[in-house]
Amino acid sequence: MSLANHSRKQLESRYYNDFHHVEGNAIVNHQSAASKLRRVKKAVEANLWKEEPLLPVHKINCAKLLEFYAKSKNKKAGDTRRYTRQIIEWELKYIGSCEQSEKFVEYILKNQKMNLANNGIRDIYKRFVAAEGRKVKKSILKLVQTDAEMEYTEALAMDRKFILHIGGTNSGKTYQSIERLKTAECGVYAGPLRLLALEIYDKLCDAGVPCSMITGEEQFYSENSRVVSCTAEMVSMDQKYDIAVIDEAQMISDPFRGHVWSRLIMGIRADEIHICMAPEAERIVIGILEQCNSSYEIVRHERNTELIFEDKPFDIDTDIMKGDALILFSKRAVLDVAARLEMKKIRTSVIYGSLPPQIRKKQFEMFLAGETEVVVATDAIGLGVNLPIRRIVFMENMKFDGKEKRYLNEYEVRQIAGRAGRRGMYDVGYVTSTSLATTHHLKTKYKMKNYLNYARIGFPQMLLDVEGPIDAILTEWHNIKPTIDVYRKIDVQELIEKYRMLSAIRERIEKYEDKHELYALISCDLELRNQQCVKQWKEYCMEYNADVRMKFPEYDEVEGDTALERAETYYKMLDMYNHFSVRFGKHMDEERLREARLATEETILEELGKSKRHYIRRCRYCGRILPVDNFRTVCEQCYMAM
Repeated sequence: MSLANHSRKQLESRYYNDFHHVEGNAIVNHQSAASKLRRVKKAVEANLWKEEPLLPVHKINCAKLLEFYAKSKNKKAGDTRRYTRQIIEWELKYIGSCEQSEKFVEYILKNQKMNLANNGIRDIYKRFVAAEGRKVKKSILKLVQTDAEMEYTEALAMDRKFILHIGGTNSGKTYQSIERLKTAECGVYAGPLRLLALEIYDKLCDAGVPCSMITGEEQFYSENSRVVSCTAEMVSMDQKYDIAVIDEAQMISDPFRGHVWSRLIMGIRADEIHICMAPEAERIVIGILEQCNSSYEIVRHERNTELIFEDKPFDIDTDIMKGDALILFSKRAVLDVAARLEMKKIRTSVIYGSLPPQIRKKQFEMFLAGETEVVVATDAIGLGVNLPIRRIVFMENMKFDGKEKRYLNEYEVRQIAGRAGRRGMYDVGYVTSTSLATTHHLKTKYKMKNYLNYARIGFPQMLLDVEGPIDAILTEWHNIKPTIDVYRKIDVQELIEKYRMLSAIRERIEKYEDKHELYALISCDLELRNQQCVKQWKEYCMEYNADVRMKFPEYDEVEGDTALERAETYYKMLDMYNHFSVRFGKHMDEERLREARLATEETILEELGKSKRHYIRRCRYCGRILPVDNFRTVCEQCYMAM
């Protein structure tokens, strides 16, 4: 954003004045002057190369430097003046690029005793932001509720009946809740995944219950629908239900989505509410209900199959059996292992997070029908869909959680390991890993009886009316500790990151000054690691208010190293087209979207059905296939020869 002319002139005058009064060592000879000139020149030229605002040249008295050269009639004096002008030009450019540039200019001009050349404009801006943050914090403290549940007074005034279904995986807690939901006149199911919402939708439809499905990416409406199956974020908090099912409530502690479960438990308007959860969530959910003065009853569910941890390590070359599910923690690793099994003529289903839900469903169905013998999956297998898995094999016991690579915690171990066994088919489930030490570690984790310590609460959008930029409001809100120790705030870093992306292009966003509209943009689902999706999101943010429809994504414009990668990215872009269109009330080419999704799903299935040998990790020197547990890029022979 460029500075207004009058502001620019005032700042230029201020800068030249401050350069003449900068604190610096006296220039007493040509050697000292030459040294200082080299520093100025180096800083300016480095900045030209980086093409970013200049970090100030501290303690260099440019005015005295110019004066010294002018008196000595040195030819470099002209260069020095040019460098000085360039420094000021970059400093002004930086001021104009600041999020709160207008208020920042006022702050600078008001503080006449502050020397701009001596302090450095970036340091001054940090102090300005800190001062503004203190103002924002005071405003937030006046508005924010001391008790999280006070936001849901209408729901709390109802005579709601809570039934808590507590049990591990394969214990039937969700099944019993859905059986009750089938009787609803106006009911809702809330789950963590599109795939789960789709599974419940199919089950209800198969049972003859008129049902609709609503997720952030797709909506299926049925005539005379009595029940709606939703992802948790899409449940209407204004609708009155007679029966509601809230599934996988242990998600209440998730740093990014946990607040959605907190909101549902405190605020859903239903007469009868079934909450399905793993045992570790029991204390925290009961604590919230008691804080809300809500009555509840507990139904405990026990595993209906025995679970045994094997006492020998798993060897992929000799021990693979029908009904195994091999667990890894990246798409690349899943495809690598699937390719190795492929080479042994073992048919596999693959499941990982970036697969579209319809493809995951198809992979499940292939396994259920016996078309494939083994599942190779990430922990995406851990939530929801019950498969006839005989044995869970942990090929890895560490995962990258977005911040660091760490060992699996007890909740993750129970969620994944508990998928082994299915009554009537595999009455005993087995768990193993590639080493005895790892299996022992997993067994210990599985038996731990730790409880979740807190639930997450979300950002109250009424705070968007506080004066100040959204990133400052989010930061100050997050830093204020909840008055009740049972709660923690959601992680706001992704929201702040997306906000700052839009801040860089704010002149091209029509309603940028409307913070409620801007928050709707930054709260859109977005995979930040996928640059093509980020690019599409930015383009939609710039154009969504200009046209009645969003630009339809073109497959030919999608880049990727493989056809599979291109198709998966394109499917995400189709989801974003749908999501933006629905969220902002745009006309959507539904027929074209449906056809594009079907075609992309076919492409993904086709690619998954092809040879995956190129995904197998090989030594970068000799080309040998690396062992599954070798995470180096070279084989043992080449490593020893290095």
